[in-house]
Amino acid sequence: MTQVPGTDAEATDARTSPGPWLRARQQPHRRWLVLSAASTLVATLATIALAGLVAWAVHGTLFAPEAPYLPGILLAGLVLLALRYAAQALRDLAGHRLAFAVKQELRADLLRQARQAGPARLAGLTTAGAWAEQFQTRVEDLTGYYARYLPARQAVILTPLAILVAALWLDWLAALLLLFAAPLIPAFMAIVGMGAEQIHRRQQEEENRLAGHFLDRIRTLDWLRRARAIAATEAEVVERSHQQRRLTMRTLRVAFLSSAIMEFFSAVAIGMVAIYIGFALFGAIDYGPAGDITLFTGLFILLLAPEYFLPLRQFAQSYHDRAGALAAAETLAPALASPSGPVGPEHSPEATAAPDEGAVVPWLQLKGVTVHYPGQRTPTLAELDLAIHAGAHLALTGPSGSGKSTLLAVCAGFLTPTTGTVQRHPQARQFAWIDQDAHLFHGSLRDNLQLARRDTIADAEMATALQQAGLPLDAPELPDGLDTAIGEARRGLSGGQAQRVAVARALLSGHRLWLLDEPTSALDPDTEQALLDTLFRLAEARGLTLVIASHHAAIHERCLQRLDLAPATPGARHA
Repeated sequence: MTQVPGTDAEATDARTSPGPWLRARQQPHRRWLVLSAASTLVATLATIALAGLVAWAVHGTLFAPEAPYLPGILLAGLVLLALRYAAQALRDLAGHRLAFAVKQELRADLLRQARQAGPARLAGLTTAGAWAEQFQTRVEDLTGYYARYLPARQAVILTPLAILVAALWLDWLAALLLLFAAPLIPAFMAIVGMGAEQIHRRQQEEENRLAGHFLDRIRTLDWLRRARAIAATEAEVVERSHQQRRLTMRTLRVAFLSSAIMEFFSAVAIGMVAIYIGFALFGAIDYGPAGDITLFTGLFILLLAPEYFLPLRQFAQSYHDRAGALAAAETLAPALASPSGPVGPEHSPEATAAPDEGAVVPWLQLKGVTVHYPGQRTPTLAELDLAIHAGAHLALTGPSGSGKSTLLAVCAGFLTPTTGTVQRHPQARQFAWIDQDAHLFHGSLRDNLQLARRDTIADAEMATALQQAGLPLDAPELPDGLDTAIGEARRGLSGGQAQRVAVARALLSGHRLWLLDEPTSALDPDTEQALLDTLFRLAEARGLTLVIASHHAAIHERCLQRLDLAPATPGARHA
């Protein structure tokens, strides 16, 4: 059965046998492999012709009645040499183009899976640091496999075979020596490669953990500072970094050791052929074709012997790229698996409502929505029907764990429901989102407000929005006006001021649907009342639709509609 990339079946297969997964990723781009193989064959034939030309020139100069025409030989040699390196360059280009195409497609699939899962479900599956490590580093770990290993695997078949045929045509005994010496290199390569694969896997697992660990510490830096745990955290990060350094050095030691082993056995094999040819030329061996060997034959085979073992050595070196790619595939395949099953276009959980002329169409309509997180016995939301009309002020209430934030994430499209559909009015396709911890980026106040739209926002419009949000530019909290610096974790502003900046940013966006998740939970009662006064005044003035998830009674009292999610019993609810 053909498997679709990104399915759970593919993830299971990749964990048990990542090789087929890697081959499946290259199938749509196999034209680059064909070009690589053709280039390898052309380069090999040019090498054989160049070796024959050199051997014939030396033999003719020493033994022919008339010396060969050296300018013609030199010109032919330059042409063959240029052809060889041009073909090798084309092979390298084909390998890198294959790697680029696979990585580009893989990153697109990762982004598609992340969008399908939604931010809420994705946050429950992995940390942001680990996902970024997969998207950037683990995908990049596949470069060597497609750019070097696969072309080297083609060369290790085509080049020795072509050289072996040429040697067999002139001296079958020398060809047998080359043939019997060749298996030594792959045998030792396999032995070393099995250990290298385990080390690569451990190294990549440690890199994923380190990335998530470091990002988590950066996010909680302010809390750690207040808890006076900076020194302990620094020592912990340093120790984890040392563990990663030691694993990296182990990987490099194995790589250098395996390269030395391959070079040693290649030199021994070439030496065996050289000894045979030397004794044959001196007449010490007269068995088989040795008695009739000439300088041309001996020099031709000696020139080709290093080229015979060169692909084997390169393949041995690139074997570490294969080990790294196999370890990366075991990490990437589960990330590409759909967390909620594939969604086909014929039963998409989200659609845009097409309003009939004169009909009142809800801005958001949920039909039979069920959200079931992995590992849960009961769904967080069960067969929920909900209609939210334009201008509604809806409060989502209920105890912790009842599904308020989950329902808000479904309304935003951050979370794909397990079953059911979400229909949106065209004007509800875009919305403003404000949660309990307004995220402000390091930069100026102007930079943070500019995030509301793609086009440039005039300073006067920003000032008006801030005035309407209750934070005028002449406020003492903004000493530099729009150029007021905002540090990491919104340093420089209080919680209430940061929420007002978020309200101003939402106003500048022009969206009429606002989704708010516990927007006042971190505020004191006075600041909460002031912010709510501003929020609902703007909602009435601009006809905003508000959907607010909150525990606070102050919000419940101000909203005309209320949806209590406890107890979570199936049924139709309208707002």
